[in-house]
Amino acid sequence: MSQSHIAIQPPEEEPRQSLKQKADAEGAGNPQTNVAIQQPGLQPSRSPEQQAEIERIGRIEPYAGVQRDADLFDRLDYWRDLKICARVTTFDRLGLSKALDYYTKQRVNRRGDFLQLPAPVAYIEMEQHGSPTDLFLLILEFLSNPFDCRPLRDLRVRTWGTLKGYGVKILIVNQADLLSFAAFNELVRIAEKLKISVILTGPPYLNDILDPNSNKKKRYINIHNTFLKYHQFNLLSRQDTATVIGEWEKSGLKWSKPLNLASNAQIVALLHEASQGQLRALYEHLREIAIWRLDHPNAQINPQNISQALGIQYQPISKLKQV
Repeated sequence: MSQSHIAIQPPEEEPRQSLKQKADAEGAGNPQTNVAIQQPGLQPSRSPEQQAEIERIGRIEPYAGVQRDADLFDRLDYWRDLKICARVTTFDRLGLSKALDYYTKQRVNRRGDFLQLPAPVAYIEMEQHGSPTDLFLLILEFLSNPFDCRPLRDLRVRTWGTLKGYGVKILIVNQADLLSFAAFNELVRIAEKLKISVILTGPPYLNDILDPNSNKKKRYINIHNTFLKYHQFNLLSRQDTATVIGEWEKSGLKWSKPLNLASNAQIVALLHEASQGQLRALYEHLREIAIWRLDHPNAQINPQNISQALGIQYQPISKLKQV
């Protein structure tokens, strides 16, 4: 855990600095930056309208396309056309999920709950303990061709036939780190038999899972050799962070008196440092700021007050230590 210009949670055995003490220290000598602090243990007094607005704020997660998304889309299209299997990894799980969802929706048309043919892209997100059965059922569900849980052989035949019949050219499997060894092998067979591109996406340790030299996993050799191509989905840059903040306010928050956070370079830098270029953390910080504003409508929007609104936290991990 590192210390930055924002407050970071100290070790558990040390007493935690109160919000009031923190605000007093940051706002000393500048009374205009101070805001009223709620006494510990007391909930702010909010109207039903304010509470409803808080509920709405909690659901704001717009998609904001930035350069890393365009780079990913170009790479996926290239692999699709050449029928190449590959892997994509990132620390920013939510950012990658939103980008893949947008990519899919731009290339697949639906009429109600049904896909319009052809459907060149199939996109699924694995759940915990991704067995071959789980894999096939998720693919069939995406392709609007659900199937009862029958013997694995029947599921395999139904899935292969549906992928071919729907004209799927690229199958994207997100959260591939949850796949079992048997499910990885099913994807290898899909790529070989149907001649389509299969893309595995997930966290950086997906590479360790597929590495046959890691923990003596020699049986992963064929899986590793199938998914040789690689793309890293980058963290948000500071400019990307400003773009996402602006889009979050414009298409999500939609207040008549906007916060205009993206116009303040110091606030953008603060939020970028606090989120470490990861979308989930950034969205959480923006929600905290919006709710702080509801509780303190007359307070100034400045780095000191924004820092106070964020409170004490750990930083998200954006780099793994080399062992």
